[in-house]
Amino acid sequence: MKNIKFLKIVLIAVMMIYVSGCQNSDKKPIDNSDKKPMDNKGITKGERLKEGPRSPGPHGPFSASDANRDGTVTKAEIDKFIAQGPERKVGLVTYFEQYDTDNDGQLSEEELDLVEPPFAFDGTDSNGDGIVAKTEVEDFVKERLYRQMGLDEFFDLIDTDKNGEVTPAEIEAAHEKGQLPRG
Repeated sequence: MKNIKFLKIVLIAVMMIYVSGCQNSDKKPIDNSDKKPMDNKGITKGERLKEGPRSPGPHGPFSASDANRDGTVTKAEIDKFIAQGPERKVGLVTYFEQYDTDNDGQLSEEELDLVEPPFAFDGTDSNGDGIVAKTEVEDFVKERLYRQMGLDEFFDLIDTDKNGEVTPAEIEAAHEKGQLPRG
């Protein structure tokens, strides 16, 4: 008897859900075809290309690659960080040239769709037109020496005593020499 009563309640609930769904069936589906695709933070690709990458920390790639957060970056730590992204192996202009398949000096939307990782050129589209020009990339890298070369080469430059570690003192010296901007 209890089972029949329970089944009746479930059946009534299902029928109510069905009926309420039918009442709204005359509504048209929402058309999002005119909307630009967004990432999980509500930012379009065009906005990312114009606005720029998120900061890896106060010491640029050294903040991001210091896995144990002791302030010193070892060769092993930077190598692991480099392995996580192909754009970290070469300067950004060289990376641009790898994707400019038609050699017209700009990355079209189709070419940008092929870029891995998709955020590699964030901040380079200074005029916000959705197309990344080589001249824009060249201007973008001027403010960060580490974007002009592979990170392994940058590591070797900052590791002035050539012991396979970039210490807090070497990082500070790089800041003072203008090789590594703060923030």
